[in-house]
Amino acid sequence: MSLDEEYYIILHVGGHFVKDLYVRYVGGEVIRLKEDPNTISYFELCKIVKIGLGFNIIMLIYFHEPSTVRLQNNLRVIYDDTSTIAMLDFWVKF
Repeated sequence: MSLDEEYYIILHVGGHFVKDLYVRYVGGEVIRLKEDPNTISYFELCKIVKIGLGFNIIMLIYFHEPSTVRLQNNLRVIYDDTSTIAMLDFWVKF
């Protein structure tokens, strides 16, 4: 990773999943945050959601593999540092 590269995490918050023909996420807002992938951990991600976005309770954090189109088969739950690293593996490839 060069010093000129910038990395952003795109968060969809405040909405909900709907399953009709396909699974979709509706409502809420999209937040784009500049982050350093070398310092993100599961607890750092939770801190961003709780403190940075003002949520008191985190139910689940998901990520969607960016190389796929549909949500229903490619949502992954982030629940620890290993799953956070799995998300980052996709993040730094694109």
